[in-house]
Amino acid sequence: MTISQIDIRNIKGISNECFKVQLKAQKPNLLVAPNGFGKSSVATAFSSMNTKRIDLADKDYHKENDKLAPELSITVDGQKLTADRTKNEIRQKFDVLVINSGLTPKAKKHFKGAVSSSLEVKPITICKIPEKVEFSYKAAEAKESFGQNGKILPNISSLLKDSRLLDAILGSDLPKFTQKRIQAALTALIERINQQNGTAAEISQWILENCIDDFRTIPLLRELGNRLVQLNLSDSEVEGFLVAYQVAKIHSADPKGFTAAIEWLKYTTVKAHYVELLSNFKSSNWQWSKVEEFKKKKTLSITFPKAHQLSNGQRDIITLVVQLHKTLYEGSKKPLILVIDEVFDYLDDANLVAFQYYVTSIIEAYKEREQLIYPLILTHLDPGVFFDFCFNKHKIQVNYLQAKPTGKAQNTRRLIEARENQEQIKDRLEKYWFHFHIDPCEIPEHNWPNNLPQDWRNSGEFHNYTQSELTRYLESKNYDPLAVCFATRIAVEKLGYGLLAHDNQKDDFLETRKTKNKMDFVANTGVDIPESYFLLGLIYNTNLHWNQERDYVSPLSAKLNHPTIRQLISGLADVAYNKGV
Repeated sequence: MTISQIDIRNIKGISNECFKVQLKAQKPNLLVAPNGFGKSSVATAFSSMNTKRIDLADKDYHKENDKLAPELSITVDGQKLTADRTKNEIRQKFDVLVINSGLTPKAKKHFKGAVSSSLEVKPITICKIPEKVEFSYKAAEAKESFGQNGKILPNISSLLKDSRLLDAILGSDLPKFTQKRIQAALTALIERINQQNGTAAEISQWILENCIDDFRTIPLLRELGNRLVQLNLSDSEVEGFLVAYQVAKIHSADPKGFTAAIEWLKYTTVKAHYVELLSNFKSSNWQWSKVEEFKKKKTLSITFPKAHQLSNGQRDIITLVVQLHKTLYEGSKKPLILVIDEVFDYLDDANLVAFQYYVTSIIEAYKEREQLIYPLILTHLDPGVFFDFCFNKHKIQVNYLQAKPTGKAQNTRRLIEARENQEQIKDRLEKYWFHFHIDPCEIPEHNWPNNLPQDWRNSGEFHNYTQSELTRYLESKNYDPLAVCFATRIAVEKLGYGLLAHDNQKDDFLETRKTKNKMDFVANTGVDIPESYFLLGLIYNTNLHWNQERDYVSPLSAKLNHPTIRQLISGLADVAYNKGV
């Protein structure tokens, strides 16, 4: 299943937006947008849903006006699912979890009315604490109840405290054990076994040789026994049957008590898992969180130190890891939409690797369960940051929420493709079209691609086009982002060239490849270069090497829309083009 569209109305900063996306199951899906765009509004839209409807906090209504009806829709394989004040079609088919940093302000009153405030990380509730109930089992009583050869029954006391038992009994229809047909068959088998003489090992061998097929005719014991062997909880098929028999007998004696004991075993397993999980992060310089039981609330929670005792990166990775693992213990079989709301903004390289490792691990865990998970990662970071780490660039799905139509940039994209694929003109395009040069160049008509404007055969005409698009950009008109990238690159190189004092330096400059290397060349001559020339590398160093699947326009547009970037480019254009430098 693919989620192809997200529609949001009247939630926080979003009035009415439609996002065209391609969100794939079992893959990291990046949703990229600049700061201030409204990514937190997207996260709020998903987190505000309960199972029946959208239930917004007062502050989360658009313009804080509760008369504006909120709505969230997703389109899945062509089917639109909607959640609003009256219904929730999304939660009928999906589970939803939103992970964020968990920071919350807390005020404290002091003597004579003084108030102080601090930032705290909200505890994460893992689960309710059930009543402590243990299985009603005593090995001696089980052996005595079996009869003369009860010695063959293995002591399962330790098994009843083993978390693997939960997997073994999963799907077992234990109530069937009391059926008359099963009881009659077992009574006959036990009578035959009790008529034998010998040691426990000798009698077990006799069962294997004489009774094993009779045990196999009882599906409940056969299936449970096989799982016990597969999980290494029993050493042999015979022992598996004898253990399965005892487990089923405990259940039949007190079904409610058995169920309560299973719930307690689940709880102790989850608690032990989180204790071990958190221990993996302990070190001398980490003020760590704790697994705590709150007796009054009857909840197991992860508690955190005060926010100032943790770095932002530590806080974010802790929150992420705990909540990711929580998804594995919810027990639902529905596909999960997992929204990760910029919890990694402050992560250093090591924690960024940890973040990607844990997301990937959760995806693999869902694959093993044959369940679907859609990790949606909201970020303002360049997707290239992730390609250097655990996420494989062939698996990661990049979606730009502020995507721009590519029609305006269609010809510039074709020029990029021509530079990559047209061997007879590749070097000339690189030297005269993609970079500054004092001399114009014209490519013969018979070598020029038919799908490109004919006047662009002259490099000067192409640069006239990029300058005109730069002007449109600065005037807030519809513009070609790729042309602005070219114009910015040419302007920086033109100004750098003009700073060189000697002809031989200028010749070397023109032969140097890549804008960054050209500017480094100028700096190494001792020239004082304005800082803005380097800062705009964010734009002119955009990778313009052809890739059919690549979205060149959206990430560039997101950067160009920033007011500071616009201001820097305006100043650069004024010097490079308007003043005739």
